[in-house]
Amino acid sequence: MRNARVGSPTTSSRRARGAGGFTLVELVVAVTVVGLIVGPLTAAAEFFISHGGTATGVFADDTSVRSAISLFDTDAQSAESVTAPDPAPCGSGSSALVTMSWTDDSGTIFRASWSTQTSGTTMSLVRQRCTGTTLVSTLLVADVTAPPTVTCTPNCANASTITLTGTAANGAGFTVSSKRRPS
Repeated sequence: MRNARVGSPTTSSRRARGAGGFTLVELVVAVTVVGLIVGPLTAAAEFFISHGGTATGVFADDTSVRSAISLFDTDAQSAESVTAPDPAPCGSGSSALVTMSWTDDSGTIFRASWSTQTSGTTMSLVRQRCTGTTLVSTLLVADVTAPPTVTCTPNCANASTITLTGTAANGAGFTVSSKRRPS
């Protein structure tokens, strides 16, 4: 016959009667498992939150540089004349880093002036395009850390190559070098 103590139900009989709850061992195991899952997830979330701004900045710089390359390359390849710096640019009263001009087959004169514009603490590279003497468009191409430099080879009055060099707002450097069409 089994030895059973009177007034002291066994664990299995307590559970059989519907008394719910966890044992201390079950509780310790559950807390340990939750800690093993939540710890790395918290670290990963913190990493992504702290590096999200960096990724956004890199994306913004990439977009800005691609825009500058595309537009500057098109203007330089079309240019019949180059003025750098330009004291009387297209559509603006202030000077420009460079103005490139060309004439299409119908005799219409086009000018594209590249300059910088500051608003608050942000400096932007701006392209203004004119048809004849009429301003047609103003485009903020890129946020930059300082005014880019323009160089021409051999010189801007007789340029065969026009180069724009600068640094985008989040630190990405860029150089756009384009061959001008022969006169």
